[in-house]
Amino acid sequence: MPRFLLLCMLWLCLAPSVTACFRESLPAGTVATVNGQPISLRQLNAVQTLSHYRSGGPSSELSVDALRKQYGIALSSLIVYSLVVQELRKNGLAVSAEQVLAEEARIRADYPAGEFEQALLELQMDIQTWRELLHSQLALRLFAEKVLSQDTEPSLLEIQTYYAQREKEFSYPTSLYLRLISGEDQILVENARAALLNNPAALLLPGVLEQKTAMTKASLPEEWHKDIEALEPGGISPVRKGRFQYQAVQLLEEVPANHMSAVEAYPLIKQTLIEEKIDEKYAAWIEQAVQKAEIRVSVYLQERPVSSGPEAK
Repeated sequence: MPRFLLLCMLWLCLAPSVTACFRESLPAGTVATVNGQPISLRQLNAVQTLSHYRSGGPSSELSVDALRKQYGIALSSLIVYSLVVQELRKNGLAVSAEQVLAEEARIRADYPAGEFEQALLELQMDIQTWRELLHSQLALRLFAEKVLSQDTEPSLLEIQTYYAQREKEFSYPTSLYLRLISGEDQILVENARAALLNNPAALLLPGVLEQKTAMTKASLPEEWHKDIEALEPGGISPVRKGRFQYQAVQLLEEVPANHMSAVEAYPLIKQTLIEEKIDEKYAAWIEQAVQKAEIRVSVYLQERPVSSGPEAK
């Protein structure tokens, strides 16, 4: 979904000069209401915390205005969640408690024992708040699948036109999948090279670094050209002294240049066009939903109007 566009449009709701957001006081612990449905300070703090966590942590240099804007963006997400849940309800759809618990179990399975709870503690988030946010994410997914995806099947003509206009984009140069092994000790790198020649899955000893990468022939470093051209898949170049370390490169796989025909590109183009149609429908829907909704936002989160003239401070 076009999340950035969504946030930009909803940010308008936080600017009192351009919307009809209300300034009356809200109940204690409530930062906004959407058609009467409350959004709590607890939920807002949780979304803001997650935002900091994903961006690497909060900054100690943020101004009050910067914090207000960050909380405004977090609030925009919660407003969206509320609008989506209300729209699902109109369509006779909802995310069940069983679906939330099933998704929670799937997520928990990715964590070693006890680490999921530890992650929540580090986020200073209780399980109920986390489940509320999970419910919101599942609601967005359901909304996309059951509401926005309707009538998005592209016609054959649309697919053919897309391919004709972008045919060059479906030509791919030869790709090389490589493994680079390197280290400061030449003997260790030589031993690692020998081990990989005997067993491609061999574990490398401490002191030898491994990096896998994909490149086109045109993007290969100049010093690798001769070695790579002499290799068959699975082969490893001799160990050479690099700029800082000893290194050798292994050719894992060579994928020949390819040009996808319209038939081969069909499923990719179809999915791309469906996603574009969903994005367009989503943008149109959220614009109308915000215009029609009664959204009340705490005055403390609304952007302060810029003063001008001799009385400005």
